[in-house]
Amino acid sequence: MDLKHNGFPVPSDYFGVLWALSGIKDLLILEHGSTGTCNYNAFNYMIMNRQSPKGKLFSSGMDEDDVVMGRDVKIKEAIVELDHKYYPKMIALVATGVTSVIGLDLQGIIEEIQPTINARMLPFPSGGFAGDYTIGIREVFGTLARDIAEDCTKKVRSNDAPSWTKPCTVNIIGPTIDSFNIISDLAELERMLGLMGIRVNTVFTCNTDVDAIKNMACASLNLVTRDIGLEAAAILKERFGTPYYYGLPFGVKGSIDWMKDIASILGISLDKGMVRAELEKYGFSILELVNFLQNIDHLRAAISCPFDYSSGLAEMMRDEWGVNPSLIVLPASPIGPQRLNREANFGLGKDVRLLIEPDSWTLQDAISSMNPHIVYGNSYDLQISRNVPIRIHAAFPAFDHIYRYDGTPFVGLRGHAYLTQTIVNLLNQNPEVFRN
Repeated sequence: MDLKHNGFPVPSDYFGVLWALSGIKDLLILEHGSTGTCNYNAFNYMIMNRQSPKGKLFSSGMDEDDVVMGRDVKIKEAIVELDHKYYPKMIALVATGVTSVIGLDLQGIIEEIQPTINARMLPFPSGGFAGDYTIGIREVFGTLARDIAEDCTKKVRSNDAPSWTKPCTVNIIGPTIDSFNIISDLAELERMLGLMGIRVNTVFTCNTDVDAIKNMACASLNLVTRDIGLEAAAILKERFGTPYYYGLPFGVKGSIDWMKDIASILGISLDKGMVRAELEKYGFSILELVNFLQNIDHLRAAISCPFDYSSGLAEMMRDEWGVNPSLIVLPASPIGPQRLNREANFGLGKDVRLLIEPDSWTLQDAISSMNPHIVYGNSYDLQISRNVPIRIHAAFPAFDHIYRYDGTPFVGLRGHAYLTQTIVNLLNQNPEVFRN
C-alpha cells in the first residue's frame, strides 16, 4: 500500500465517487454500509477546506447480521424514507467495501424500488476496489453524462425558452470538492469568461444540480479543466455534438492564449482594449517586483500536484519567472493523450525528474537530494519538506490551510498576479535563497 507521510493512503475510487456526487445540490447519497463509515466521511470532508455538505450523506446502517445474511431490507427502507422525507430529485446508492465483498446487487434493488418512489436512483457499486479516486470521479462523470444529460432539441420550445444551444454559454467540466483552491479558481475563470461575454451554464460537478446536468447539452462548448473530465466531455460530444476545449490558464501567456482559443471556437472577437486593460492591471512580471541585485534564475523548485496544476505551474514558472522546476510529482498517472506525452507536457530536460505515485520514502529522498528552495504541494508534502525555505500549499489534502476566500486564484490573469506577488514576498522573507 502506498502510504504518504504519517500514514496517508491514496484515496480509493469509493472516495472519488463521494467527492464527485457531493456538489450536486438536489442529490442525496445513500451509503450501504455501517454508520461508522458514514461518520468517518464527515471528517474526510473536513480536510477539503471544511467543505462538509450538510444533509447530503446518509447510511443504511448495516450490522453484522445484515452482512452475514446478505440482507437488503435496510437499504430499501432507507431509500423510501429519504424519498418521502426530503424529496430529492436523485438518490445515489453507493457501495462500501463490505457491500462489494458480499456482492449485493444495487442495480437489482433499484429495479425493484424505482417504480414506488419519485427520485431517480443511480448505482455506484465498486466500493473502493476499482482503483484510486480518479476512477471513482470518472465513473460518476461518465454515468451522469451518459444517462442524465438530455438532448435540448427534444425539449418543448416556448416564447421564454432559449434556442437549442446558447451561443455564448459553456459548461465547466472537472471541478469536484477535492479540487484545490476551487472557490477562487472558479471565480477567476468565470470572471475571464464574463469579460468575453460568455456565461457559465453549470460547473460539473462541484456546483450544479440535477436540472443543470440534464441541460448540459444546451451549452455550445464544454471547458474541461481536469484530465478526469475528458471522458465525460467525449461522451457529450458523441451524444450531442458539443465540442470541448481542454486546459487551464496559467500565467499571462497561458491566460491570453486560453481566452483566444475559446473566443475562436465560439466565433466571437476578443476585445483588444479589454485585453490591454487586463495586462496593465495583472500582467506585471516578476522582474518588476524583485530588487535588481536579487538573482532568481538559480532557484530550484519542486511541484507536487495533480497533472493539470503541475503542468500549468511548471510552464508558468519556466516561461515567466525563469525558474525551471527540478522535480515534478504526480499523485496519479495522467489520463488521455497527455499520458503518452507527459515528458513533453512538462518540457522536461535531462536535469528534471518526474515521479508518478511515489511512496513517501521515495518522495522524501527525492526532495532531500535536490535540496530545493521552493516546494508546491499538499500538507503532507510540505511536512516532508520542513527544511525547504519556501513552501506553498497547492494541492489537497490541505488540513492545516484554509482556502475559502475567492480572491486567491492560481489560474488566470489574477492568478498570475497573486502567485507572482506571493513568491516575491516569500523570497524577501527568506533572503538567504538569493545567495544559494
